[in-house]
Amino acid sequence: MDIYSVLQVVAGLAFFLYGMSVMSSSLEKMAGGSLELTMKKVTSNKWLSFLLGLLITCAIQSSSGVIVMLVGLVNSNIIAFKDTLPIILGTNVGTTITGWILTLTGIDSSGFSIMSVLSPKFFTPILALAGVIMRMVAKKEKQKDLGTIFLGFAILMYGMTFMSDSVKLMANEPWFANILLMFTNPILAVLISILVTAVIQSSDATIGIVEAFASSGQITLGMAVPLVLGANIGTCVTGLISSIGVAKNAKRVSVLQVMVNCTGAILVLIVLLVIGKMPFLQGTTNHVGVALTHTLFNVFVTIVAFLVEPLLIKAVKSIVKDDPSDLPKILIDDRLLGQPSIAVNECLGNTMVMGMMAQEEMDKALSLFTEYDESIYNQIVENEDILDWYEDQLDTYLVKLSKIALSDEASTSVSKMLHVVTDFERIGDHALNVAELAKKYHETNSSFSNQAVKEVGVLTTAIREIMSFAIESFNSNDLASAAQVEPLEEVIDAITSDMMDTHIERLVRGECTIELGFMLSDLINNCERVADHCSNIAVCVIEVSDDEFYSHQYLNDVKHESDAFKALYKYYLDKYSLKSIQ
Repeated sequence: MDIYSVLQVVAGLAFFLYGMSVMSSSLEKMAGGSLELTMKKVTSNKWLSFLLGLLITCAIQSSSGVIVMLVGLVNSNIIAFKDTLPIILGTNVGTTITGWILTLTGIDSSGFSIMSVLSPKFFTPILALAGVIMRMVAKKEKQKDLGTIFLGFAILMYGMTFMSDSVKLMANEPWFANILLMFTNPILAVLISILVTAVIQSSDATIGIVEAFASSGQITLGMAVPLVLGANIGTCVTGLISSIGVAKNAKRVSVLQVMVNCTGAILVLIVLLVIGKMPFLQGTTNHVGVALTHTLFNVFVTIVAFLVEPLLIKAVKSIVKDDPSDLPKILIDDRLLGQPSIAVNECLGNTMVMGMMAQEEMDKALSLFTEYDESIYNQIVENEDILDWYEDQLDTYLVKLSKIALSDEASTSVSKMLHVVTDFERIGDHALNVAELAKKYHETNSSFSNQAVKEVGVLTTAIREIMSFAIESFNSNDLASAAQVEPLEEVIDAITSDMMDTHIERLVRGECTIELGFMLSDLINNCERVADHCSNIAVCVIEVSDDEFYSHQYLNDVKHESDAFKALYKYYLDKYSLKSIQ
């Protein structure tokens, strides 16, 4: 055995896998969270879902990556299991594009012609040089990512060419012929292909190896078909691994992929065993023959699966049975960390939910003073626990995301969320405090003086408005809304200070009791703290949008140097003046 030639094949495979990994991760990064948003919109239409699975796989050049993404999305309750089959089938067809790209290595590059330009030996060095220049010179992150894609593709094609050339050198070796003899047994060929694909975790790499073997001119179509079947079964291993420790519905995704690919492979293998001696199967094949076989098989599987879709879904559900206790214990699945842009978008959506929940809870809590409702109080208590859970889940997940290479836009979003989730949770805490005060106020039949009631009405209106501005500024990245918050927060500070002064005056005149004074003081303090957290949120939106976060410096500058701040401060001071209600 020529060990040098074998090492060359291994080296070529290593280049291929590395290039594929680099290219896939950069493609996914460039695609951004639009993949997830599109996936949510089209899952109700199976043909659009099929097309989406096909296009995403073509875009990120990784069928396994799409399946892992799908497991994570189902586990996070973003997509329903019943809607996943068309995406899986689209992924199967989409992955065949790589095989067709690899057929370019079979083009004769000797001399110069129009066809020779398509040979990797011609364009790979050009792509590699362009990729290096873009990585070194480009200032924008997307341009650098594009350069990385060029480099990854160049490395991938170089590895494929290296493998093909090395296999050609081994073609006349007796030991090589003995290896090929194993592939004449279809069942053994399928098993070998499954094992290789499971080990290297890439059906594209296995198809690349088969194409490299085909370049030797000693692979028949009858030998190539089982190898293609095995690659399609072996690629399911990644999905099965990703489904460990997930909810039942998420497990069903990987089981469905196995069932679809295995059923298709078994049907084709039975036909192959029956017609195995047919002349067209005995002739040698090449790169194009392998790629065509791969495509035709997956198209066949897609047609069959669509025809028996209800039976497949029912069969999978009978294998992985429902368990009422098997509920998601996580907010966002860690498997989505492999698709950072989607993970960032999911975090953003959940952070928005958290913010709106905090706003709603504070609004309800303030309403309890004028119209007490025990069911609303209980709801506030329950939702405060949910907000705590949201904060814990998001904080943990965002820290993980911050350690991953992200685009500038995604990195900005993560930074903003890390700052605001705590403020949202604290608003929920203050909402619970206010609700408990309202409960005590109701149960003791307490009653503020008419003047105090009017003042509380002014304060609560201002609190509702500042929360509205803060939440809107985060949800829409609205700098105009964010700019309203700080002047209003200053006015709220003035209101609370004046309310404490007038309360003391009423206390001296005997118009208020000590106990009611404590209640009013606690209400004022909680409202003031909510306004402070709204200020934190707005400052975060403004500062992070400027790629910096120096809140104390920003607040000092805006309060002392900004004419716009002074004008808004005067506007809100007049709007919420306590003198107008005396």
